[in-house]
Amino acid sequence: MKAATLIIFGSLSLAWISPGPASADWPALGRAICTDPNRQEHPKIATDGSGGAIAVWQDFRSTRVNVFARRVFASGVLDPAWPVNGRALLTDSTALATAFDGQDFPVIVPDGAGGAIVAWQDGRSFDNGLDIFAQHVLASGVVDPAWPANGRALCAARGQQDVPTIVSDGAGGAIVTWMDGRSSVTNVDIFAQHVLASGAVDPNWLADGIALCTAPAPQAFPNIVSDGSGGAIVTWYDFRPSASSLDIYAQHVTSLGIVDPAWPANGRALCLAIGAQVNPTIVSDGVHGAIVTWEDPRDGTQHIYAQRVLVSGAIAPGWPVDGRAVCVASIAQEQPILATDGASGAIVTWMDSRSGTSRNPYVQHVLASGAIDAAWPVNGRAVSLSSGAEFDPSIVGDGAGGAIIAWDEDFFIMVNHVQASGILDPTFPVNGRLIRPGLEFQRNPDLVASGPGNAIVAWADVVSGPNADIYAMIVLTEVASGVDPRARPPEFTFARPTPNPAQGPVTLRFALPGTAHVRLTIYDVAGHRVREIADDEQAMGEHEIAWDHRDDGGRAVSAGFYFARMEVKGHVLTHKLVTLK
Repeated sequence: MKAATLIIFGSLSLAWISPGPASADWPALGRAICTDPNRQEHPKIATDGSGGAIAVWQDFRSTRVNVFARRVFASGVLDPAWPVNGRALLTDSTALATAFDGQDFPVIVPDGAGGAIVAWQDGRSFDNGLDIFAQHVLASGVVDPAWPANGRALCAARGQQDVPTIVSDGAGGAIVTWMDGRSSVTNVDIFAQHVLASGAVDPNWLADGIALCTAPAPQAFPNIVSDGSGGAIVTWYDFRPSASSLDIYAQHVTSLGIVDPAWPANGRALCLAIGAQVNPTIVSDGVHGAIVTWEDPRDGTQHIYAQRVLVSGAIAPGWPVDGRAVCVASIAQEQPILATDGASGAIVTWMDSRSGTSRNPYVQHVLASGAIDAAWPVNGRAVSLSSGAEFDPSIVGDGAGGAIIAWDEDFFIMVNHVQASGILDPTFPVNGRLIRPGLEFQRNPDLVASGPGNAIVAWADVVSGPNADIYAMIVLTEVASGVDPRARPPEFTFARPTPNPAQGPVTLRFALPGTAHVRLTIYDVAGHRVREIADDEQAMGEHEIAWDHRDDGGRAVSAGFYFARMEVKGHVLTHKLVTLK
């Protein structure tokens, strides 16, 4: 593997070690999935069942927004059977020509045979409001001829249907849920529909969907998970009894299209605590129930809570009424999402503002019993403590009780791996691994498992000009290689410069597991070398070197942003510096 030596520009404050690809076919800077000259964005990704993935995105290459998809093998090779730059999932020109807003915000699940089912919100009937459609793309890259050419309408009721989420039915079809405004513009409800592998809407389900909740108040942003028996559990946040006291609910719809009579009408309350509980996400508990996590301000600060509901509709024994506190650290936590731990518990990640200067991704393990894993730190493990702006997390289980987390830091995609023990993978840099270094902007990461311990991450990437492309990259962990991290020699480290920002000298600290040639250099934001701090052999152990804010000519530098870059044995670590007058 050839190590990358690119300088990182912008406001990143991170350490990066070049990842090792699964094969030589994965480019070092990621696989380009779509580079059409027009804009592509909001990628979502699903497994192809063979370690590879199918990515779907909304695409602006036509006069109306459309939905495209493309397959990449586990090796990193693009499936040659699929069109270059992706397969359009709507092939009927009438649908495209009459679409007011087009098709956008696609979601995807595998079909179990190497292909995928994709759902989206659709504006082709503007006077009627947005509708929900779905399409099936085969493993061969062909749109399933048994399905309508421009997608199967899952709901074409009057009013606004939007924000779909999707789950596999385990039999080649899918269940889709959405927000539904057919009753009124303000009193939004939660509906769901089942599309069969054949492309037909399940005749056991009502046309235009089953109402999961029609309580006399708006319900918002549903999320869905399989019940393992052909049905689904759906969660949302709910405005009853008032907009100032939002709560978390869930409902179970069976494979027969019946709202489970064992559950309360209009849903089981998972949390009725004071305050506005919002943004729930959901994962299967592996035994037909589910675990839900959300943002919760019951004590006046936004925190992270979770609850487990059984397939019977009862709250699981051991879980507190109104949920288990996952993180109640000072300041605010938000954007929680979760992945299964493989043992009926979950690993939850979120963005955390406890540092007071930046938001960072944290992670915590909640057991099936409802207890927080005692081996993990109270209030969670920091996945990164970078000073950059971090947001938009994504998570997938590693198959061994841990998880892989991706996020956006200053518009660069980062990943890190937390092991089942709650310890960060020592083969990753402390603040995460940069997926694609360079000058472009990256956003909207989405993860899918790719064999034991591995994942594929997809994102939107502004390589040049104003328009984004779609890229993907393999993420490898020691779970996959079988290497015991405890048997690995310690890696070199490059600590954050202190103080930072600084008016006086800045101390640069690093540690080496053995004697090595170290090159330590200061660059300005334009990439010009400012000062060569070190370029020689350094002994094993810890080192400190001070930079006095002067360049190679002895002149004082101006106040502003700089980068300290350390090269050791072909690897590169970079930190941001801020100098003050």
